Amino acid sequence: MLEALGPPPDAAAILERVPELEPSRGLGQSPYHHLDTFGHTLEVVRRVDEELRAGTLGARVGPGRVEGLRLAALLHDVAKPVTRGELGGRVLFVAHDSVGALLVRRVCRRLGLAALPTDMAVTLTALHLKIGFMEHPEADYPPRRLALAAGPFGEELAVLSWADRLAAQGPRLKDEHIERHRRLCGRFLRASRELGPHPPPEYGGLARRLPGSPEAELGYVAALARLIAARGGGGDPLELARRLL
Repeated sequence: MLEALGPPPDAAAILERVPELEPSRGLGQSPYHHLDTFGHTLEVVRRVDEELRAGTLGARVGPGRVEGLRLAALLHDVAKPVTRGELGGRVLFVAHDSVGALLVRRVCRRLGLAALPTDMAVTLTALHLKIGFMEHPEADYPPRRLALAAGPFGEELAVLSWADRLAAQGPRLKDEHIERHRRLCGRFLRASRELGPHPPPEYGGLARRLPGSPEAELGYVAALARLIAARGGGGDPLELARRLL
């Protein structure tokens, strides 16, 4: 599966392996987008690779993380077809980030993916909108909390968020929107690095607590526990994550 993500991404192979993306073909979006949802998804994957070459943000993504980052780019909007609605003429995808994280879990389990790319894809899907709103006074994820939630995937979250912004070139997009988002990504990276170094996920220890679980499930639980911990949940985040399953 991961080899189909390129570069360049192989659209036919992707749809064959991830049929959950088929409903996004031809699915219209807001005037901030110039492509349908599936076209936008492929453009985000391409923009991720472009940013890894260009280094506009200065993000530090190691070679072992690139495939997981491409996977997150592919799946970050997977829930848009099931969350699309309209209100007052506006196209909305309410909660497509949190619903998407659940769909990512299902996709990764079916494909038999490893814990790390699953963890990254779930985490980044759940958080991919948050950098753009983190400075809002009522943000649910201000910079420090967002950095805690992203944990060891902060660099990758910044790249995905930037690629997502650049892949939406609709008629309402202005140069100042792009510049603002570049600044926000830079601020988030600084917040993430100030809290670092973030320890790598302990999938081995998690496997001992959840014997017999597929690797993808371990990745999902690790992501869920990190999100719970960032929100200040009491008790053992891993135990709470296990119960929430």
